[in-house]
Amino acid sequence: MLIEIEKKSQTYQFEANAGEKLLYAGLRAGVPLPFECATGTCGSCKARVDQGDVDEGWPEAPGKERFKAAKREILMCQCSAQSDCSLSVPTKIAVFRDDDINPDHHVGLITQYDMLTSDVLRFEVELPADLSFHAGQFFVLQVPGVNGFRAYSMVNYSTGTNTLEFIIKQNPSGALSKWMFDSDRSNEQIDLFGPLGRATFHPDESHDLFMIAGGSGIAGLMSILEHGRQVNHFKHHNVALYFGVRTPADFFFAERLRAVKAQFPDRVSINIAFSNEPPTSEQLSGNDGLNYLQGMVHEHALPAVLEGGGNTMHYLAGPAPMVDALIRPLILESKVPADKIRYDKFN
Repeated sequence: MLIEIEKKSQTYQFEANAGEKLLYAGLRAGVPLPFECATGTCGSCKARVDQGDVDEGWPEAPGKERFKAAKREILMCQCSAQSDCSLSVPTKIAVFRDDDINPDHHVGLITQYDMLTSDVLRFEVELPADLSFHAGQFFVLQVPGVNGFRAYSMVNYSTGTNTLEFIIKQNPSGALSKWMFDSDRSNEQIDLFGPLGRATFHPDESHDLFMIAGGSGIAGLMSILEHGRQVNHFKHHNVALYFGVRTPADFFFAERLRAVKAQFPDRVSINIAFSNEPPTSEQLSGNDGLNYLQGMVHEHALPAVLEGGGNTMHYLAGPAPMVDALIRPLILESKVPADKIRYDKFN
């Protein structure tokens, strides 16, 4: 089906396959459509159907809470075309970087599957061919028997790889989480679409980095740290990471974080905040080079933000309410310019 997107004086056209989500079809064709979560929760990919018929997919999607059906307002990440369509997009259509990678559909095989903590699982997906992505990006995943896609950031980074590494936190109400935790899913096939996301790291921008993560939100920041480590970015630029979990038993990726700190001891600051319990005596000894704190991660991170932002890019990663709660003080209190804050808000 032919899809036409109009935004003021701009018009984009692309082909959508039968059953393919309109957002995915447009991004696959290189059209810079607006989105954040790409899974129906945020509402950022709002559009109006001016002509044509669509299947709305998930009628109860949270992102549609304030949409007006009478105006044929839709979520492009949930709708597929049933005929040629003409759409209007009310929000800004961003411009891609020259080195951005058009996302595409993939089928992968789960090849590694292990528990990091009692409720955090690490898994790897092997793809038929190598691909590239920017550090900090994510894929949306769909597993057998579960409707819809869910977004997960890559932990690893490589300029060309057929392996994607993910983590997932156990969520009793989450269908994909339940599928992953119910049994060992090694050698299971899953569908993926990506890479997606704009909370990306680019060494050529020559920024210091300030990063705040909650729980499994650390995934994309681990990818950024790995890219920075590979290109020696932290030889000349500072990075401060604040990573919040509930207790010492919930802390994972300790060895990887210690390795980055050991490689760039004068430039890297890694701060682990436990919200529910104090650090252990061994952690407080400081022998491993990491700083351990008690309290909510934002309580320790926000006072450390340089007023005005400096030459620093700020990355936020974690539950959507946490990200929302951090944006306001960063902009209004710390005076960080909005274009120096990057996040991809998905649950």
